Order: sequence, then structure tokens, then C-alpha cells
Amino acid sequence: MSNRDKELFAINRDDVVFIFVDLQEGLIRKSKTMEPNALSSNTAGLAQVAHAISAPALFFTVPQEAKEGEPLPKLQGYANDSNTFYRVIADPFLVNSITIALDNLARKTLIICGYSAEVGVLLTALGGLRQGYNVFIPVDCVGSQSLRTETVVLKQAEKAGAVITSLATLAAQLAPDFSREPGKTILSVISNARC
Repeated sequence: MSNRDKELFAINRDDVVFIFVDLQEGLIRKSKTMEPNALSSNTAGLAQVAHAISAPALFFTVPQEAKEGEPLPKLQGYANDSNTFYRVIADPFLVNSITIALDNLARKTLIICGYSAEVGVLLTALGGLRQGYNVFIPVDCVGSQSLRTETVVLKQAEKAGAVITSLATLAAQLAPDFSREPGKTILSVISNARC
């Protein structure tokens, strides 16, 4: 494995930002690749990981039924006015308030989850990669209406430089010592992850 490959797969918890894209009830209920309740639980577990390691989390929403979307109920304990961004543009990296928030965090690794894989997740990943971020996508925290298209866009993200991984793998990399906090919390998240 080259040094570049080692850097690509390495993850430092002091350098990560968790991004939750378009995880809204009215949207995820259409998910076929990840059952909606499992997607909600796994993304809530990912938010718990972010909280346990004191890493920032950003929540992106889109219009739903002609009004601003809200994060899933299981995410609302982590989302607030300062870390939730409503947008009407598909690519979050074309939204000034989002790019400013990311710049202010001064971290270079994005962990991206959301719905749908084809729009919210992929465009966030590609935008991040274009801006020089390292990108990780836990596949069990992503949903889509189609396995066929989800498979293609995850391959596209990987080919562009994103690391496709799992909730359990990321969680264990971020807090590998399960004998004390935050590892104890991480172990609980891993144990409760749904496939």
C-alpha cells in the first residue's frame, strides 16, 4: 500500500466533520436499499458517535411539501439552528453558508451520510473531494430508491476518491479503545447498528 493509500484510509477524529444530508421523514420513507427505520437508527448512531468524540456535525435539509425540511426526529437532539442548513441547491458546495461553516471548522475529513445516494450524498461527496477534503461514506447510513443506481453512484464516489465503508468500521476507527469512553459508547453504537 502506498503512502497516499495509507493517508486515504486513515482517519483522525480531531479532523472530522459529520454531514447528515436530507435525512427527512418524508424523503427516507421512499428508501428501498436501507429500510427507513434502519436508516434512521443508523444515522442516529452516527450522530451519537460524533457527539461521543466531540466532533462537529452539520445537517442539510431541502424543501419538502413547499416548506423547509426538518432533520429526522432521532437527529433533532443533535441538530440546532447553528448547525442546520436549509438549501434549495442540490450541491451543498454551491451554498455559501455551508462552505463558510466548513471553512470555519478547519477540518479536512468529511463523513457523509444521507438520502438519497444519487443526489444528496454523491453531490456532497464530489463537492468535498473537489475542495480537497477526505471523504468517507458509511454505506449503512445511506439510502436510495434503487439498488441499481445506489451501487453506481457509490462506485462513482469511490472512483473520485471517497472511501466507502461502514458505520461499525468508522466508529471503531474513531474510538478504538472499548474499555473506556468514548469507546464504550462507540461499542454500543456498533452493537445496535442495523443492516
